[in-house]
This record gives sequence, structure tokens and C-alpha cells, in this order.
Amino acid sequence: MIKMYEEFSKPEVKEKFYENGQKIYEDWFLNNKRHREGGPAYQYWYENGQKNIDGWFLNGKLHREDGSAFQEWYENGQKESESWFLNNKRHREDGPAYQEWHENGQKESESWFLNNKRHREDGPAYLSWYENGQKGSESWYLNNKRYTREEWINELKEIGLDHYEEQKFLYDVEKYNI
Repeated sequence: MIKMYEEFSKPEVKEKFYENGQKIYEDWFLNNKRHREGGPAYQYWYENGQKNIDGWFLNGKLHREDGSAFQEWYENGQKESESWFLNNKRHREDGPAYQEWHENGQKESESWFLNNKRHREDGPAYLSWYENGQKGSESWYLNNKRYTREEWINELKEIGLDHYEEQKFLYDVEKYNI
């Protein structure tokens, strides 16, 4: 009789602490790759206990299906940035896949990605704001190709996307002060 044994790998958790006892980081690994199901595999804290970084990894790749896979905070607790990843590719279908904020809490920028390509059909794929909240710049992309706003609207029409009529109307309102 031959006995079959299944070898199961157990997660390894690495931790380090500040002199005051506060945790510096917690890093989860499985088979020498960052990996954790149901929580961030990579976490860092400031010495004051405030969260610094959360990174969600599966099999060594940034990955999370129900939220941002990578987040950073300023030492004052204000969120600094968040990134949405699936299988190590920036990807989000219902909003920007990357956002960042100024330390005062005002949004700094947002970028829309699908399958690691800048892409948005219902508005600019990149937007930025100054620290006082005033709009900075915006850029239009489809499948990682940058367009002027007018070119982007024409491309929407040419490839038959649903958002063409709405975007053409909004553009005309702005352009002609309707």
C-alpha cells in the first residue's frame, strides 16, 4: 500500500516593531510570495500607530476584487492614495482605478484604467486639482491612446459608444456657452 501525502504550505507572517512596541509592519507570504486571502498581505504603520500602507496581494500580485488593493495614508490619518488592481493590473470598471489626495484632504488627481490602460468612455480619464480645490487639468483616453476632447468625442461617435450624444451635448454647452 502506497501512502499519499499532501503537503500544504502555511502562510509565513513577518513582523517588526518600533522601540515603543508599536508595529512597523506585517508582511504575509505563501510559497515566498506576498499572499493573503481576506485581508491585506502588506501593512505598514507610522510610529504613532497611524496606518501608513495597506497592500492586498494574491500569489505575489496586487489583487483585490471588492475594493482598492493598495492604499496609503499621511501621518495625520488623511488618505494619500488608493489604487485598484486585478492580477497586478490597474483596473476598475465603476470609477477611477487610481486616486490621490493632498494632505489637506482635497482631491489631487484621479485616473481611470481598464486592464492597465487609461480608458474612459463617459468623461476624461485623467483629472487633477490644486490644493485649494480648483480644477487643474483633464485628459481624454480610449485604450491608452490620448485624444483632445474634440477628437475623443469624434472617436466615441466613430466606434459607436453609447456616451457620444451626452458628451457631444456637454462639449457644445461649454464651447458655445449655451
